[in-house]
Amino acid sequence: MNKLFTLYDIEFKRIYKLYAALICMLFIGNLVGVVISIKNSVESISLNNNLPPNLNILKTNLGLDFINDITIGDIYMYGSFVLAVSVLICLFYAFIIWYRDYFSKCKTIYTLLTLPKQRFNVYLAKLMTVVIMIYGVIVSQILFWYIDLNIVKHIAKIGSPGFVNVFKNIMNAGSQINIVSPNIVEFFMLDIIGVILAVIVIFTAVLIERCTKKIGIILGAVYI
Repeated sequence: MNKLFTLYDIEFKRIYKLYAALICMLFIGNLVGVVISIKNSVESISLNNNLPPNLNILKTNLGLDFINDITIGDIYMYGSFVLAVSVLICLFYAFIIWYRDYFSKCKTIYTLLTLPKQRFNVYLAKLMTVVIMIYGVIVSQILFWYIDLNIVKHIAKIGSPGFVNVFKNIMNAGSQINIVSPNIVEFFMLDIIGVILAVIVIFTAVLIERCTKKIGIILGAVYI
């Protein structure tokens, strides 16, 4: 087990900058989404009710209704888009994590395979690296949604503590949320097990391509 975590530590040190960049991208994307959602909400309320565009509109009953019906859904939509991009980058890295070792000048993969460790540990370490990175991105997005809701709550002076319940609002947002499921069973199957299976499929396709050389690209693509 210690050998496995040693290999994982090596892999993580390679990607921590990418990981930090993804978290920063998520945070900035969420802030932009909140600003756009609030701006659009104020403009829509003022236009539909012939009122001057002002943030104080959000403190009225009209504003509260609009926030619950539209604004929350918009915030989750923007957050989901940034999250989807981040997850796709992580999945793309699932390809890079192998090809980088195969095609680097020092042929790192051959060094790893000659270490006095089980070769399967190399596979598991890379799998853990990508899967944990994706889990970290998903957890960070849930945290940022919580921050988003607190920003809206502060601006609109909403007193209800249940307003910042992320999972409750995901359920209320309905079909606008596709990446993080509010249902525990679906969350476990799609966001936990599904992530692991997706990375395993990509890893297997890459290894098929590496083992079979010229026809490997075709076989790997067919496998995926």
